[in-house]
Amino acid sequence: MGLDHRAIQWCPLHRRRFLLASATVGAALLIPGAARAASVRELQGSVKVNGKPATPATRVGLGDVVETGPDSKLVFVLGQDAFLLRELSSLTLERPTSSSKVATASLRLYTGALLAAFGAGRRLIETATATASSRGAGAYIEASAEQTYFCTCYGVVELRDKAGKERKLVVSGYHTANTIYAHVVEGRLIAGAVVKDHTDQELIMLDALVGRTSPMVERNRGLKQRAQQAQPEHPPREPTDQDSATQPPAAPELALPPAPPASGPQTPPSDTEYRLPPPRLN
Repeated sequence: MGLDHRAIQWCPLHRRRFLLASATVGAALLIPGAARAASVRELQGSVKVNGKPATPATRVGLGDVVETGPDSKLVFVLGQDAFLLRELSSLTLERPTSSSKVATASLRLYTGALLAAFGAGRRLIETATATASSRGAGAYIEASAEQTYFCTCYGVVELRDKAGKERKLVVSGYHTANTIYAHVVEGRLIAGAVVKDHTDQELIMLDALVGRTSPMVERNRGLKQRAQQAQPEHPPREPTDQDSATQPPAAPELALPPAPPASGPQTPPSDTEYRLPPPRLN
């Protein structure tokens, strides 16, 4: 009876502890990935997080302000997103809504340059002059008070100027760049731009950090295969000195006497004599 009595007394207590522990574990599983801190993969030069010097062991949390000094950079991973923050840059990883299922719902680049490889799901990127909505894209952004350079390296991005007057949907397979201005330039707030200051190799590296094969790898592989298929099966052999020795000597050119002067009226040549063959359209 004593043992049974003690079991009856302890059973409700164990049950409460079990339910509390289960609730704690369940809450941890339901917390979105946004609650996780970013993992630093490479740190070079002077990097600060919330005004304090960062080290390779520093964890970058949501809401933190990350700044890089001259000749500095930071490579870090948050969830399925990987980032390369270049020198003289200032970035904040915004806190997403509680319903967000991704680690980084939005980010704000105040100044400087950022290369990013985003995972699946919607991301919001804000600068002083632009707002971009990205879905599974790779992007390179340079931000200042007057303009934003935004290259959609791959994926789908919707660009808007800060006032919402112009909008541009970019579906890119390979580096499509635009500039978003603070003020109208040549009648536009969003205009095409040239690709600059980032490489395929950097994007491949960022995607690899989160276990993905970059679309750049697939593209480069396809280009290599097509180039190999276009090569002839037996490429022409370079001529050698032996080939020259076996060739018969060329016949000497004979000088022709000058033509006698024409007599009588001259007939103008027909148009066909001056017409070049039409260009080939490949």
